[in-house]
Amino acid sequence: MTQRVKLAFALASLAALAGCGIRGDLERPPPIFSDPADEEAMMPVDAPVAFAMAPEKSADDAYYNELGGEIPKPDPVTNIGEGGLDEIEPG
Repeated sequence: MTQRVKLAFALASLAALAGCGIRGDLERPPPIFSDPADEEAMMPVDAPVAFAMAPEKSADDAYYNELGGEIPKPDPVTNIGEGGLDEIEPG
């Protein structure tokens, strides 16, 4: 008996979720308490959008990680000697 009640409750809740207002290609239903928007308001606007960019940093400015520690910058002139890495003794 309880399984039938649970099944009926589950089907009723799924039916309620199925009619939540989204239909087709995600079109919104017309408003209930006001007049629907005219066609001009429904057309997308092709306009440029201004967005903020991060300010440019000079080579002398420090970079910080999210914990506040400074991120070291690579030195483009110094050659990294990787030839001697095989001579390092473990631990």
